[in-house]
Amino acid sequence: MKTFALNKNLKWLDFLNPSKKETDELKKIYDFHPLILEELLRPSDRTKVERYNGYLFIVYHLPIYDQAKRSSRRAEIDLLATKSALITVHYEDLESIEQFERYLASDISVRQYQSTAELICRLLRMVNEFSQRELKHIEKKTNAVGEKLFKNQDRELFEEISYIKRDILGFFIITAPQRHILESLMQEGINFWGEKFRPYFMNLLGDFSRVNYLLENLRVSIESYSQTVSQILEFKTSEVVRRFSVLAFLTFPLLIYFTMTLNLEIFKSFTAHPPYYWLSAGFVLILIIVLAFIFRKKGWL
Repeated sequence: MKTFALNKNLKWLDFLNPSKKETDELKKIYDFHPLILEELLRPSDRTKVERYNGYLFIVYHLPIYDQAKRSSRRAEIDLLATKSALITVHYEDLESIEQFERYLASDISVRQYQSTAELICRLLRMVNEFSQRELKHIEKKTNAVGEKLFKNQDRELFEEISYIKRDILGFFIITAPQRHILESLMQEGINFWGEKFRPYFMNLLGDFSRVNYLLENLRVSIESYSQTVSQILEFKTSEVVRRFSVLAFLTFPLLIYFTMTLNLEIFKSFTAHPPYYWLSAGFVLILIIVLAFIFRKKGWL
């Protein structure tokens, strides 16, 4: 547990994977509901904002990129806010929490904070800023796909696009509930802390909208690249099929000719009259040349 006293009226407590003993201590100090304390022992499946007598309970999910899986996964921050204390709980080391700690330690202005609403809004803004940074790797990969188009790397691009689309979908699934959570926080927060904090919560919704806007732009871009690559692959496949079809058509007269020579009577006729053989062979050859010339002129070859 980490404790940071901003002033005599305000403090921050942070827990990483709290134990039963630590949640029992919280119960003694703040008289939190037993079900909430039980919930703090493990990550929650859903986000929420709940108001109790004298405090708010918030479960907030955020995306973190997993290098091994090449997709975003879910992390969690739980917040308990009284009028004089902000308690945060998380289940892994989080950059946003570390940044928040550095901010409280280095910025003298935080000593003037008079409400936990200011602390919560500052922390959640850092979480949203982290989400924007997490989108950078998707943006970088999406731009790389655009640069590789038309460079004969279509199959590799198709695989890379599939990973990016899965990453974007995972990011969206994690962040989509944030709008509802932030709207609920604004409603409950104004009731809890007062109308003067409305602009703080509105700023949080603005931060979320920026993240959502960037994510939507990346989704549209990668969908466009995906369609382009699919069209290129379809065109190349149709070109191969077309060329083989033309080649088969050109060789068809030759196939018929050799099939005829397998007939014993026709073979004897060619043997008895050699000029017939060369005339028929020449005719087939001329036919193939004429067809090839026609196909070439029409651009089929």
